[in-house]
Amino acid sequence: MSATTSCKLSLIFRRLVFFCSIWLVLSKADLSSWPFALPTVLISTWISLCLGGPEGHLLKPVVLLRYLPLFVLQSIASAFDVMVRVLNPSLPIHPGLVHYPLSLTHDGAKVLLANCITMLPGTISAQLNDDHLIVHTLDTSLPVHAIINRLERKIANIFRLEITSGQKEFQP
Repeated sequence: MSATTSCKLSLIFRRLVFFCSIWLVLSKADLSSWPFALPTVLISTWISLCLGGPEGHLLKPVVLLRYLPLFVLQSIASAFDVMVRVLNPSLPIHPGLVHYPLSLTHDGAKVLLANCITMLPGTISAQLNDDHLIVHTLDTSLPVHAIINRLERKIANIFRLEITSGQKEFQP
């Protein structure tokens, strides 16, 4: 058996164990649920392998756990920021679209970034393309590019990806 085949089998086995463990915890180890669990675990493993790509990228659990407090804080800040803007009689908004060139190459990481941007104060992902993201923001005077860039780097770290240090210009 080649080293590549061994690595792939190891990756499949680890994912199967991971999804079986999740099922055991969620079902409180009720073995009567396994007729439903087995296809679910197999499909989940297959999907995770497809989303992970040929390199078998797997999220770093510790980094993901460190990201969760930031995600929660961003959610709270987003809700508060929008509430303050809406309740302010002068309605301080300058809405617009921001084009952000992506440095991420992994599709799963791009989708996570687009979804997390929605949790930033006054922003929502409007369109995700291969090389850029279009974001609608309530206030174009905010440093949206810098905020997204910081978030993109955190997501790259979660997915164990390298991204370039310089930001490229977007060419529509």
